[in-house]
Amino acid sequence: MDQRSRPSTPLATLTKALAQISRARSTDDVVATIRACARSLIGCEGISVVLKEGSLCHYVEEDAIGPLWKGQKFPASACISGWTMIHRKTAIIPDVTVDDRIPREIYSNTFVRAVAMAPVRIDNPIAAIGAYWSQPYTPDAWEVETLEALADAAATALETSEVIAALKTEQVRLPGSEGTSTAEDLSEAIGAVAGIAAVPTILDVVLRMTGMGFAAVARVTETRWVACQVLDPVGFGLKPGDELPIESTLCNEIRSHRQTIVFDDAVEDAQYCDHHTPRIYGLRSYISEPIILADGAFWGTLCAIDPTPAKVNNPEVLGAFRLFAELIAHHLDAGVRLRATTASLERERELAELREQFIAVLGHDLRNPIAALEAGTTRLLKEGWTSRSPLVLKLMKASLSRMTGLVENVMDLARARMGGGITLVVTADDLTTTLQHAVDEMRIAHPGREIAAAFDLPAIIPVDHLRLAQMLSNLLSNAITHGSERMPVSITATVIEDELNICVVNGGRPIPPQQFDKLFLPFKRGEGRAGSQGLGLGLYIASQIAQAHDGRIDVRSDTNETSFTFRMPLKS
Repeated sequence: MDQRSRPSTPLATLTKALAQISRARSTDDVVATIRACARSLIGCEGISVVLKEGSLCHYVEEDAIGPLWKGQKFPASACISGWTMIHRKTAIIPDVTVDDRIPREIYSNTFVRAVAMAPVRIDNPIAAIGAYWSQPYTPDAWEVETLEALADAAATALETSEVIAALKTEQVRLPGSEGTSTAEDLSEAIGAVAGIAAVPTILDVVLRMTGMGFAAVARVTETRWVACQVLDPVGFGLKPGDELPIESTLCNEIRSHRQTIVFDDAVEDAQYCDHHTPRIYGLRSYISEPIILADGAFWGTLCAIDPTPAKVNNPEVLGAFRLFAELIAHHLDAGVRLRATTASLERERELAELREQFIAVLGHDLRNPIAALEAGTTRLLKEGWTSRSPLVLKLMKASLSRMTGLVENVMDLARARMGGGITLVVTADDLTTTLQHAVDEMRIAHPGREIAAAFDLPAIIPVDHLRLAQMLSNLLSNAITHGSERMPVSITATVIEDELNICVVNGGRPIPPQQFDKLFLPFKRGEGRAGSQGLGLGLYIASQIAQAHDGRIDVRSDTNETSFTFRMPLKS
């Protein structure tokens, strides 16, 4: 009987299921695979998959003759899955009505009368798999062993999925790099080969030229052999993404010596007649050519195999394989170069945006103190020296100091855009004086607007006073620009339960809901009055200053008023 038409035995079915679980690359894949196979393998009438979430057991999936608890969460101390994970051993309950570990009220509305529950990862359980029967029943040893085998495979797959999830947040190596490849590397390798339009044609030509029944492009590392693209008319059984144990392949040897391995018939070949690879896979003919990248790195192989002898050890076939391998390597190199070029362009785009923002910051944040200086100069020229002149000069000098500070520290904002965050210079000074100056500066710059201020603060608060003045100025400028001219802008500053609160409120039209997510993005302008100017940096800069102080800015807007509230915990 042909092997491919032979019916599957229970052992073969279990082996396939375990292999499928082990290949899963996410928690959802693991759960779905267990749901699809566990019940039929064990012969039970229901299964459930339970994930540990802190002190809770989350019943995430089930396959049963009746509803169980999918989607529900129970305390670990109140369910048998929790007992299994806490005690790190399989629980076998022939009759749920006479076992104290079973919460009977939870089972009363289900068909369940017998349970076997196995923990996933014995040393530190992260999940559990349960099997259920509708009558009192003591499962056979093979049924328990099958359940535990599924749990062991799930443990490995879930750990792998955790690693993959962690790797996706880190920078991964390019496909040509040596060493142990991560799952992300291998996924990129499969995608890179799939993106080479010539590979299917190459594999087709290889089989037509050699008369063999299977050809593949494989990524080969120190620890893994992964099929990236295959042509399999004889049904060898591999598809893209499938793996073979690296030690069982001849490609592992090719990775070491980087030479072609070829034989027409393993039975008659002196070097490979007793080799384990032909015996394991039933091979008679074989050819594998190393794929070497431009930088000299070994990437993988182009190989072909067949269970019957074939004439492949000749100059024509060897020359063609060498040419095909070089062509694949050329495409892989081109892909690496393209990704590097794309990354370089992205960096240049970020730098261009940063330069634009640098100029915009100077133009935006210097506008208010410049306006204050202009207003003060105009008043002095118009009124001459009066009793208010010393106050005007004092405010003008303070504005000059703030302008100097902004110019000196503008690179901090550039660092914020590049991920470094704004640097603070914390001093223990009178914050009321700092905030009052920012308000006075805004009143001079906008003499026609009413700005009410009320401060109730301790004498000394350790913050970056220059930065908070900058933040308040931006919030006030936003309120004046987008608020109603007929309604006052108010600012309050208080300390409530060791939290500093600075709130700026204006009347006028509410902020549209679709704009909330964009309020603190750079270069995003709201819908202010016609003719209003600004580059949309004020709220972004304010939010960065708040974050640098371990604080936040909360926004509330309705038909009555709009408020921006800075909240910062004060360290005792």
